[in-house]
Amino acid sequence: MERRESADNWRCWAMEDNRLTDVVDRAFELLRSVRWEDYFLRVPPAETVEAIDRLIDAYISSDPAGREEMAQQVDRSFAFVFPDYAQRAAEGAVRRNDPELLKRGLIALAIENTKTDWRDTLPDLAFIYHSAGKLNVSALDLFRNTATIACPPFQRLLEGFLSRREEMRSIEYFHYKEAGAGHTFRYLYVKPPSHIPSRLERKTRMFLRRLRQFLLQ
Repeated sequence: MERRESADNWRCWAMEDNRLTDVVDRAFELLRSVRWEDYFLRVPPAETVEAIDRLIDAYISSDPAGREEMAQQVDRSFAFVFPDYAQRAAEGAVRRNDPELLKRGLIALAIENTKTDWRDTLPDLAFIYHSAGKLNVSALDLFRNTATIACPPFQRLLEGFLSRREEMRSIEYFHYKEAGAGHTFRYLYVKPPSHIPSRLERKTRMFLRRLRQFLLQ
């Protein structure tokens, strides 16, 4: 009797694993067809957002090996959809007063797993960190809980972000500010003022330029 129950349980688990694999494969297949120029010229297609949502759900319910496999399937050609999702989640959390979106934004970044330049992910972490503060949610707990299920590259990035000084976690540090309110809330990039070199900097550049020319003679 116990063997029969064990066999039935195994079949159920196998069926669940197969269904999860199918969901993940279909979601990645859709994302591979996303074109950068089309994606940012209009509102992200609903099917793209749904595919990311399914991957997030699958990531949360997977074991470490499954999460690692998902992260490895992300290609640079469509990796941009995850940071974009994270920023929209940070803004949407404030608009809807829904902290759960912050968690999903972090998981989206965990799936992307710093596939491109890790420095490009820092502003997205700042958005989520800032939104958590606006919703009176513990950003430290949110980031640390995500780190426990993240793959090593993103895990290290989360830990590094939390080790920064408070002002270096702010949206202002990355040249962003709040804009709008309520259902129009968003994060807006503020172009930093152009840097006018000082007299000493100009002289130093001129000296180095002449030194380079001399050495090439």
